[in-house]
Amino acid sequence: HPKLKVISERLDIDDMIALIKKYNIKTIVDATHPYAAEVSKNAIKAAEESNIKYFRFEREEISYEKIDRFSSYEEVIKYLEKAKGNTLLTTGSNNLDKFENVNFKDNLYIRVLPTANVVKKCTDLGFLPKRIIALQGPFSTDFNKAIYEFYNIKYIVTKDSGDIGGTNEKIQAAIDRDIKVLLIDRPHIDYPNKYDSVRELVENIYLK
Repeated sequence: HPKLKVISERLDIDDMIALIKKYNIKTIVDATHPYAAEVSKNAIKAAEESNIKYFRFEREEISYEKIDRFSSYEEVIKYLEKAKGNTLLTTGSNNLDKFENVNFKDNLYIRVLPTANVVKKCTDLGFLPKRIIALQGPFSTDFNKAIYEFYNIKYIVTKDSGDIGGTNEKIQAAIDRDIKVLLIDRPHIDYPNKYDSVRELVENIYLK
């Protein structure tokens, strides 16, 4: 689009404030990943300091009864240290270093994006190739079931990335196969002007 400018780089709060001034930004719409807490906190603060409007689009949270919820990776690791059976980690590569020295590493499979940098990170952390499942999602319920069955998975570790991230299919497949779901909850942030509907968000941008 001729009026759309894309800036593809990491921005801290000072960078955001500088961009707001440079391009005379009047409104921030934060549509980052539900677990990108630091980015959202910086965007909220940058909006406050620049005295401009801030809106948050948050993917709707999932709702399941037959899952165990945890507030951190450390809690999940402590649980799995006493568990028996294979575990599939489906939380991406950003926090993979937390699992580098766990005592259940020989029973841990990791599903990550099939990029050279991500696979290298996995191997650098000591994960054997046979433990790395490099695939691009999202996946169907049946595809998830096939992976769980092939690797004899007893536990899956996941995040609530919302329906668009394939979370529902991942969890439903586990429930159908009687696999324990360990879900790391979203970070708690007090978002101003939060919406889970794009239509409502857009309408309110022009009202406020």
